[in-house]
Amino acid sequence: MDNHKNEPKVSIITPCFNREAYIGETLQCLQHIRYSNWECIVVDDASTDNSAAIIRKFAQNDPRIKYIPQEKSPIPVTKNNAVRHSSGTYLLPLDSDDLIAPAYIAEAVELLENNASVKIVCCEGRYFGAKKNKWKLSDYTFEALLLQNSIPNTAMFRRTDFDKVGGYDPDLFICEDWELWINMLKDGGDVVKIKKEYFFYRKHGESTMKKNKSHYHKAYKLIYEKHKDLYAVLLENPLLLLREHRKYKKRYNTLRRLTFRKPID
Repeated sequence: MDNHKNEPKVSIITPCFNREAYIGETLQCLQHIRYSNWECIVVDDASTDNSAAIIRKFAQNDPRIKYIPQEKSPIPVTKNNAVRHSSGTYLLPLDSDDLIAPAYIAEAVELLENNASVKIVCCEGRYFGAKKNKWKLSDYTFEALLLQNSIPNTAMFRRTDFDKVGGYDPDLFICEDWELWINMLKDGGDVVKIKKEYFFYRKHGESTMKKNKSHYHKAYKLIYEKHKDLYAVLLENPLLLLREHRKYKKRYNTLRRLTFRKPID
């Protein structure tokens, strides 16, 4: 894909809040992309550090990078705002502290362009920063996706599919990408994983994944309520499942007591 005119545009969606230590490295990695027709929409979510100045400097030097300030908002609202300011055929979310490999976008675009049945393209990933090892995600099946997210946030998909489902759910504090995948794939479509480490997920003390359990419990409940029909098919007999859960929980707590550990609730 050497001809810019024939390349479909890719919009990289980057929400940012107080990432002065990392946003420069994230934006710098985009300069090495082996694909020319891209833009990066960086929405600054009312940062109180030097993030805005760093983003603006990159935007001044590269018109493909666009700085969008906003009032403090939940992450799904921020991402939806970034998409509204974008103009790409394809969307690729990229958090403001993560990195992608130069070849990722070109390979993902080629897969989507040549396979109408493919809705999402992702890749292998690797942790870096405080943790350095391969990021292991299970292979995709829709049934498995209903139970646990198996698609990284930094996956590429068509803007038309995003618009069709209404984007990210603004009521979700976390897990917004998981719910988006469920929404996009519930009526069918394939997920292709590039078997190469093209995504680099930074681990550090400020990672947004470090939420308390109540945030996750609220997200799980909302996702379940929104997709009850799908879970009804998956869990044919929830009463039997609950009885089995109670039985094994009782056995597990007996083991914890024997080893002088507090039982789980």
